[in-house]
Amino acid sequence: MSKPASLRKLLETNKPILVPGIYDALSAKIAQQVGFEAVFHTGYGTAATLLGVPDIGLVSFSEMKERVSNICNSIDIPVVADADTGYGNSLNTMRTVKDYIRSGASGLILEDQVWPKKCGHMKGKAVIPIDEMESKIKAASQSRKEEKSDLVIVGRTDSLAIEGVDQAIDRVKRYHKAGADVLFIEAPDKIDELELIAKQVKLPLLLNQLEGGRTPLITMEQAKKIGFKIILFPLTSLYSSTKAMFDSLSYLKKHQTSVGIEDQLVTFDKFNKIVNYDDFIKLEKNFLIKNNYEYSLIFSLQISIPLYSLDNPSNFFIAFLNLFSFSID
Repeated sequence: MSKPASLRKLLETNKPILVPGIYDALSAKIAQQVGFEAVFHTGYGTAATLLGVPDIGLVSFSEMKERVSNICNSIDIPVVADADTGYGNSLNTMRTVKDYIRSGASGLILEDQVWPKKCGHMKGKAVIPIDEMESKIKAASQSRKEEKSDLVIVGRTDSLAIEGVDQAIDRVKRYHKAGADVLFIEAPDKIDELELIAKQVKLPLLLNQLEGGRTPLITMEQAKKIGFKIILFPLTSLYSSTKAMFDSLSYLKKHQTSVGIEDQLVTFDKFNKIVNYDDFIKLEKNFLIKNNYEYSLIFSLQISIPLYSLDNPSNFFIAFLNLFSFSID
């Protein structure tokens, strides 16, 4: 079964899906290894880890696509990718969707903000007209059809903070008719709004649980009872890893050693296991030529022997032994 088909199968179950946000291949591998069934590639996290900038539309389409590809090719579970606004009009959206599918995305989120967009929990957002967004979703749906993909399209609106909850509900209903499989109203700030949205929409809904954001944090059981299908925690991994780095590096700067915080660090062996080191060793044994070290030796000799005076035989012999030892290692 393809990964997009696996994601659709999860949507067909009667239980909510807990989805963590990840921002690179390493965080994706960790999410898979602890047991999550799907992950969300966060543009917020990509902006921070790729460029060191806030989520205000500074990451280009090509940069985002490369990150999506790296993540999708590092794990075996479905990835829902952040496609922002589609990076332009409906034609740009078609290209974005096709390239995301080819990169391995199982789903993507398209939003109706004006580009350059902002994080959905920031102030100063603006949205495009509803018919323009409908056109983008139709274009995305057409691209999915042309690529013969089971891609899940999540239609997101940021209009709640601008036009109110009723207009936001109307928007996502129309996005569903245009081809969106899952609907996402960003940044409700009250439980009552969450309940109203679920009651009025009655279609697969995504709930965005951003620590420190506008939407109240609730339990999975509460989310299920209200009526949400995908429960997304987009920044938990980013925020926790950021704090861990601040803490460990602050300790290192102050004490000039890591002695005393070893228990806060992943071990050498554990890290190698996370990145599947043993699998690559097996591949190396199966596919690298057996006399690889001889080629390494010859290459090293070609580079390094001119550094020694060949007039002195003892110097040459020492150089030869050192290079042979290096090549075997």
